[in-house]
Amino acid sequence: MKKKLLLLLTLFMPVLSFSQIITGRITDASTNKTLTGANVVIIENNNGTITNADGFYKFKNIKQGTYNIEVSFMGYKTISKTINITEDKTYTLNFSIEATSIETKEVVITATKTQQNIENIPQRVYLISTNKIESNPMESADDLLKTISGTYISRSMGILSHKAIVSMRGLGGSEQSRVLILMDGVPINKSDGGSVNWNLMNLNQVAKVEVTKGPGSSLYGSNAMGGVINFISKKPTEKLAGQISSEYGTYNTIGTKMNISGRQGDDSNHGLYWDVNGFYRQSDGYNATPESERDSNDIKLNLQEYAVGTKLGYDFNKFNNIELKLDYYDDQRGTGVKIYDKDGSNFQHKTYSGSTNYNGELGKTKINAIAYYRDEPFYKLNESIKIKNGAISYQCYDVSSKRIDMGTLFNASHQIGNNNLITGGFDIKHGSVDGNDNYQTSTDVVTNKGKMNTFAFYIQDEINLFNDKTKIIAGLRYDLAKFYAGSYYITDGTNATSILTSLVNENLQEYTWSAISPKISAQYLFNKNFRTYISYSRGFRPAILDDLCRSGFIAGGFKKANPDLGAETLDNFEIGSDIHILNKIRISPTVYYSNGHNFMYYVSTGDSLMMGGHLKPVRIKQNISKVNISGAELDIVYNINDNFNIFANYTFANSQIADFDTTAGDFDLTDKYLTYVPKNQATGGITWKNKIINTNITYHFYDKQWTDDKNVSKIDAYSSVDIKFWKTFNKSFTASVNVQNLTDHTYIESHGNESLGRFITGQISYKF
Repeated sequence: MKKKLLLLLTLFMPVLSFSQIITGRITDASTNKTLTGANVVIIENNNGTITNADGFYKFKNIKQGTYNIEVSFMGYKTISKTINITEDKTYTLNFSIEATSIETKEVVITATKTQQNIENIPQRVYLISTNKIESNPMESADDLLKTISGTYISRSMGILSHKAIVSMRGLGGSEQSRVLILMDGVPINKSDGGSVNWNLMNLNQVAKVEVTKGPGSSLYGSNAMGGVINFISKKPTEKLAGQISSEYGTYNTIGTKMNISGRQGDDSNHGLYWDVNGFYRQSDGYNATPESERDSNDIKLNLQEYAVGTKLGYDFNKFNNIELKLDYYDDQRGTGVKIYDKDGSNFQHKTYSGSTNYNGELGKTKINAIAYYRDEPFYKLNESIKIKNGAISYQCYDVSSKRIDMGTLFNASHQIGNNNLITGGFDIKHGSVDGNDNYQTSTDVVTNKGKMNTFAFYIQDEINLFNDKTKIIAGLRYDLAKFYAGSYYITDGTNATSILTSLVNENLQEYTWSAISPKISAQYLFNKNFRTYISYSRGFRPAILDDLCRSGFIAGGFKKANPDLGAETLDNFEIGSDIHILNKIRISPTVYYSNGHNFMYYVSTGDSLMMGGHLKPVRIKQNISKVNISGAELDIVYNINDNFNIFANYTFANSQIADFDTTAGDFDLTDKYLTYVPKNQATGGITWKNKIINTNITYHFYDKQWTDDKNVSKIDAYSSVDIKFWKTFNKSFTASVNVQNLTDHTYIESHGNESLGRFITGQISYKF
């Protein structure tokens, strides 16, 4: 009997031996600090996990055999070790990995919609990592982009500005709609104005930012004419974690940020995870009216804002995940004018947004599907005093606009053989606006409405040749859009709006347009230290709903809706390379030439309206100009060691109108420069992490820039310095000080306001 039992146990031993465990700790080779979130994979069965807060990983139920364990972590060299499992016990395998000095090894997704190392993409791509975010002297999300060559940020009044504009590749800082902004792959440019509310982003939630320069319309369609910027949020990895911070700054600015997150179970590749976050900030602000021009109606700018958000996700396994996000934002920012209303003239934004994001993998096919909805009501109260024929009159009206954007985005990538990766997908988008100008000093209500539907499909092939030394990417996208349900009318009209009656149109003409966006790029990798690439791509920017359906007051006159507006297009030719020296220095030169067609400008209709006692022209936006942009960028990064690095970059952008249709315009803009484009721009800085106090110092230089189309008004060249000091105590508490514009340089911006000077913020943060 005993012999039979022993025989059975011997026969079934391979089946019963499932209790072996592999565990270990991942640390930094130079500092011996533990690394949280490092990827650990068993190569033979593709079983993977990530390290916890203490740097440990664990694999359970491993069969007997020999395995190769590979460890990778962003910013570190990938290494592997072999382990032989022979007994029923726990095996310990620790890894000490070395940091890589050159960051082009980092992985991005935005540029190709596939996971790629930056050095394998024949295009200029930049990654702002978690470490860079933590060391950056910033107050708003757009501040993260200030150190990137080829990028210009227009936010003259700092955190008190109700909007910021990020432009790229010399396309002008007056139109946000020429650069596509994403949050976790969801487009946040509004169909109504193309704008982005940068103030609503919670900086504590940003894990990294991927910046793709040059036209990205072959994958992303509209708004991606100058580039694509994708803010990617953090994903919970611990059973329970959180952070809370409080700050105080110049102009009695106070704020707080918080988040708490968690994950079910010990397996980071399976189970439910969640996050709740929010922030609040208020400021007394400053008086932006130059002192020599102030009167009793000029007051300080001010702000009050808050946001709450939540994330709920589920990992089915390492390859399949679904995530739901819900966010709400509310603010009020004063314009600096107060006559009778208790709050004075002000802007108010509310944002209700939600999205569902699914990532899956079926064999060699990877799938991403996104559905999103965003409702952004906008409110503006405008008070003014007008003098006509010696008589003084008070006028007050508010703008109330309901702006909705929604859509479904789908793409799939499939590996064919060893050399081809095919990506294809489609987008379905809808945007609408329902706006009213409500006159509080009369009964008038002026209404504008409009809707736009967009359908697009695209395909892309990534080809690797000659043992991956040559890579070619070819892509093509087709967009079809329709503007409809447009109207402009007046309800309960009085003399206050009598000048607008000739513009009333309750059934604006429907309009359909299409765009084809090709791209082809190729690179050659001479060796691991040198690569070069060349590319051609076409981008486009459609007309915004505000220009298609809204007639209304603008600076210097009145604009008339134009439902016939077509899309701008841009052809971009680019050459770039990366040179690595001693694995510590990276030199990245880039030159490009862009040719734009059908650029939109306001031109006179020949009519005029009496406004404020003066005759003002009625203008309309038309596709009437060609633009040539020649540019160059040079980036140099020197990572002396893991704790000390230096960077510098230079940007040249010559953006001129090459041809202007003078028969449609009221003046010739040929050879004039695009507004808000410094011809020369330079940035440099150092980051030094040490045991005493961590330091980041960044210098910015901006050449002169024109603020009007006729190149009469300008902002003179200027420099600024930003500094951040921070120190962490007991791995939980962090104290920091940000100083922006240390030199306290100010200038008069296009609306006659004085820009923000030196701004200092102190912050204390606690993590658990």
